[in-house]
Amino acid sequence: MVIGIPSRDEAPTISGVVSVAVEGLRQCGLADDALLVNADNSTADDTSRRFIDAVGSMRHRVIRAAPKGGKGTNVLAIMRTAAEVGAERVILLDADVRTGQPDWITRLLAAVEHPEPTIAAPVYRRNRYEGNTTNHLVGPLLTAVYGAQVQQPIAGDFAFNQPFLVRAMSWPVPQSAHLYGIDIHLIANALHDGMEVRQVPLGQKLHNPGFPKILFGSQQVLDTLFHVFARGAAQTATQFPASYKRSAVDPKAVRPDPGLIAATTAIAVRYLESHQSAICRLYPSLTEAAPAPWGYHLGVELWPEILADAVAALTRGHAVEARDHLVALYLSRVLTYWLEIEHLSVAEIDTLLDFQADAVASALSARRLELDAASPPPQAFTAGYWAEARS
Repeated sequence: MVIGIPSRDEAPTISGVVSVAVEGLRQCGLADDALLVNADNSTADDTSRRFIDAVGSMRHRVIRAAPKGGKGTNVLAIMRTAAEVGAERVILLDADVRTGQPDWITRLLAAVEHPEPTIAAPVYRRNRYEGNTTNHLVGPLLTAVYGAQVQQPIAGDFAFNQPFLVRAMSWPVPQSAHLYGIDIHLIANALHDGMEVRQVPLGQKLHNPGFPKILFGSQQVLDTLFHVFARGAAQTATQFPASYKRSAVDPKAVRPDPGLIAATTAIAVRYLESHQSAICRLYPSLTEAAPAPWGYHLGVELWPEILADAVAALTRGHAVEARDHLVALYLSRVLTYWLEIEHLSVAEIDTLLDFQADAVASALSARRLELDAASPPPQAFTAGYWAEARS
């Protein structure tokens, strides 16, 4: 088997992730049968050296990926290595996780010990101000299009078996899937192809904050997701048991830095102001939205119609515009949502997120859209305006 750790400038945390993987392998008696792989495109630190030091005597391999690549470049390199060595099972672990436990390895491996193509996705609790792309974009859209409530579809800590790997290596890979689109590339294609997606409870997850990449990261994820949607309706109905009640929110809550929120909001507001008429043409549901300091007040009742507008635009051949406009609107949804949940309990937030996902499914169903008519974004990914969000 292969445990792969994609990384970029994560020297402070990768040693802990490796230690968890090594101990987990020892506990389940697989230390002698495993290959640990670090695919790294660091530019600012010695992440790979820390990986090697932490691995010790276990079999390992370091792949130096191109610095201009992204997370997906590293994950794809790990998958190619797993295919080359004939791995029966593969685990992917994010290099910045601070709360990993050795039993994650046992749980993930057990979930994919299956003859059919199978991928395991984690279920864990996160800071209520994190997981925004999952909560407001990817999760509801997967529910609406595939009828699958995957709690953490872009969480990164996945496992899959050899039959899945073989199928996955045949999927077309847009350039955005070489970046942060890689996780949704795996999950959404699996759902489209009717594969089994198993959810594995892993407890709490703490990692590097996601808010700094909320704009450019969500653009990359949406681009990849739109590519998968453009493959058309699911080939077969995915058998997706509702085995786990949503438990996505951790009691501990930490808001992102106010200065970062302000700077990020300013970038999104400038986009909304300079593209206002084009956005309103593609997103007619915005006529119901009240203005807000961050753009629009997009509550849980209106947001499902906005996402339905996005899919409608995709089916009419406006994938790039729908993607880029949605990034700005998404930040409006996130900041509105933070107001909605300010005084809610953990259980009430989970209920609200379930309501939102179901409402998106209802809104999309009412439109009777045909994904077979959708045109994907270009294979080559261009960030355009949202490249500013990286600086």
